Amino acid sequence: MKYAPILRWLGGVHLGGMMAVAVTAGAYAAPTQSVWCSISDPSSEQLFISNPYPLPMTSRMAVYAYGGRFARTVNLRFGMHVVLEGAYCHAFPSPHRAAAAHADLIAHMAERNFRIVSVGIF
Repeated sequence: MKYAPILRWLGGVHLGGMMAVAVTAGAYAAPTQSVWCSISDPSSEQLFISNPYPLPMTSRMAVYAYGGRFARTVNLRFGMHVVLEGAYCHAFPSPHRAAAAHADLIAHMAERNFRIVSVGIF
């Protein structure tokens, strides 16, 4: 087998390339998104809002599940009757964008004389 050394070398290059791809992929952190949730109640002029939170998954289903937890918490703590399947959470690609949008909503609702209610941990 006069081609065996060449085949071993090519196999080593191929495996080495695969290892470099695996190491490179592992070097990056898993994608995250910043999420915060809000529910406004026009009848009582209240805005129930959470703080921005880094969600380790970027799927829409994870955001909706987080929104369901938020709605259950608002219902239980504040005696509301909010539908659990609503789109209450807002996802952003960076914590900075999430914080800016969070502050904008609070300022806008405060201008309308809504009472801002922080939901806290849920």
